[in-house]
Amino acid sequence: MLEFLKDITFKANDVVVRAIDILLRNYVSIAGLCFLLFVTSNLSTFLAMYLDSSNYFIKVLLLLAFVGLYFSLQLVLLKNAVVLAKGEKKSGFWGFVPSFSQFVNYIFGLVIYSFIAAVVYMIMYVLCFPLLFLGFSMDTVRYEIHPFLTGLVMLFVLIRTTFYPFFIIEHGFNTIRSYKFSLAMTKGNVMRLLIIIVAVASTHLLQIGAEYLGYPLVSKILSLVNSFIIIPVVSIVMSVVYIDMMKAYKGDTEPSLMDNII
Repeated sequence: MLEFLKDITFKANDVVVRAIDILLRNYVSIAGLCFLLFVTSNLSTFLAMYLDSSNYFIKVLLLLAFVGLYFSLQLVLLKNAVVLAKGEKKSGFWGFVPSFSQFVNYIFGLVIYSFIAAVVYMIMYVLCFPLLFLGFSMDTVRYEIHPFLTGLVMLFVLIRTTFYPFFIIEHGFNTIRSYKFSLAMTKGNVMRLLIIIVAVASTHLLQIGAEYLGYPLVSKILSLVNSFIIIPVVSIVMSVVYIDMMKAYKGDTEPSLMDNII
């Protein structure tokens, strides 16, 4: 077991080192997209407060515009990261802009993930209910045990489905087929991916902790670090992992959904 953990830790470290090397050579293009994401997110928050009492129709239009722009930029960032990780020649900004069908499939994938989260949330409540008869208080179950168990399950779901956008932008698959390939490709690689995610998401966790403990200045600083360092690193890291796993993938050309869930 120790040798297994040592092996996957080494592979995870290798992926992160390669990703950082790619990022250092192409930081301007990646950071530029991250800056646009940062501005879009913060501008939408500012306008939401500024237009709090304005016309409802205008607020809905702005919401749709910012959602469309934000997620389109995410796909542009992802496609750019894949091209850099492959070492291919860049095709200019417009070459990375997703098609309408790719955008719709990506959004539909987020809707599916949200639905899964809601189902898991309810199931965990049912599974935690017997704890009340074992002496646990309602507050302990509701605010500590239930969120912890739900978070663990959703982390597993996130790891297994995290690569579905790559199949949408790389191969033009629909959402369901992209989910199938993500499940098939990540089967047996959960621990490796978990170590990588924990390694690159540590600053984000620190930001949440600082905000929770009431240190807004520290939280803002970590937010900037996340926006211009961690998010670029994550984008390249996941692209490198995707390419490596695709090279090693020996599964079916049309993987079964049920056979790859567990």
